[in-house]
Amino acid sequence: MILDSKHGEFEKNFETEIKVDGKKISLNHFIQETLANIMVGFLKTLKEADEPEKIIEIKIKKLAKNRIVDSHTYP
Repeated sequence: MILDSKHGEFEKNFETEIKVDGKKISLNHFIQETLANIMVGFLKTLKEADEPEKIIEIKIKKLAKNRIVDSHTYP
């Protein structure tokens, strides 16, 4: 099998990082770009958020006990 000179190359637009309990998780370039594009896409749909210029930070914290909340209210 012969691969052309562009095999495995793509444009990198984002540097994406995930930490779980302070430990950095290794992400390949495809996953970094995919996660970043998903988050940028979500943010574009929100009325209060413009397209980010540099940094998006997301923190997800597991609750000690599950809670029932009204889906139409915000924290």
